[in-house]
Amino acid sequence: MKRIALIAAAFGYMVLLIEAIRAAVAWWKGELTQPDWTDIALLAALPVLVWIWWRYISPFGRPGCQKCALPPEPGKHP
Repeated sequence: MKRIALIAAAFGYMVLLIEAIRAAVAWWKGELTQPDWTDIALLAALPVLVWIWWRYISPFGRPGCQKCALPPEPGKHP
């Protein structure tokens, strides 16, 4: 049951993120001349959604992962 809830939360998060990006692109291109409250809420939530993605989901934002990408030191073999 916990796994299903986690998958549902991840799906909901990705839908929110994609819709927020869609609203931001439409606003940037000028296609969103009269935004309704959902578009405004998505635009306001976009920085938080991107921060969550960068900090917790992206491999580039995790602390200590910079060491994962470094080549091995000379003379040391795993």
